[in-house]
Amino acid sequence: MRPLLSIIIPAYNEAENFRAGLLEPARKFLAKQKYPWEVIFVNDGSTDETKELLTKFCQKHSKYKVMTISHGGKAAAVTAGMLAAKGEIVLFTDFDQSTPLDQVADFIKAHKNGAGVAIGLRGVKEETKDDTIFRKIRSWAFVFLVQAALLPGIKDSQCGFKSFKRQFVKPIFSNLKVTNTGKVSGSYMGAFDVEALFLAKKLGAKIDQVPVSWVKIVSNRLNFWKEPLQMAIDVLKVRIYDLLGKYNHL
Repeated sequence: MRPLLSIIIPAYNEAENFRAGLLEPARKFLAKQKYPWEVIFVNDGSTDETKELLTKFCQKHSKYKVMTISHGGKAAAVTAGMLAAKGEIVLFTDFDQSTPLDQVADFIKAHKNGAGVAIGLRGVKEETKDDTIFRKIRSWAFVFLVQAALLPGIKDSQCGFKSFKRQFVKPIFSNLKVTNTGKVSGSYMGAFDVEALFLAKKLGAKIDQVPVSWVKIVSNRLNFWKEPLQMAIDVLKVRIYDLLGKYNHL
């Protein structure tokens, strides 16, 4: 039987988060669900014990599996998982579960009501008061760029909690040209979410923005200025690629 829901969780050097039990709420939530589901961990060439820990976890729990790719960044990891998934609805979410998996009920409902893509919208159910003014300005500037260049009306392209109806998965994730290059170092994530949503829009998918609860996870993995600048360049590249007709075959 094809699963109703496939969940893709990219993992790059997540041994510490695994040992901290961040996956336990998701495991307990899924164990209670009556519909068929699967979880695919994508080990993105981790250099710590992530692969070993996830392999042991999957051996103990059915419906979970782990696949390993050479380190290519979050876009490559998510893409590998999305294309391997078998579900009618395919969702990717962050390992740290900053958006708890129990939010998925509203996403399934959105798809049943006609959405081809459902994306998390943060900052509606709670305030994120611990952000500095510099982070807020940076975030506002990126949202403005994304809306002006590619996705008018999309308020939060970067929430790491997005789901896609099966019919849109392969056309989108087989055609990421800017952000799924496999040429990354460290934890750089890129603006692959933006490119994926832009392709969904070109394919005529209805995109629903679903308010989600969100816990801000402080991370020192990303450079405060370098990564946002590169993400802005990615956004502009998507617009240029579109003008050059590189997506016309969709």
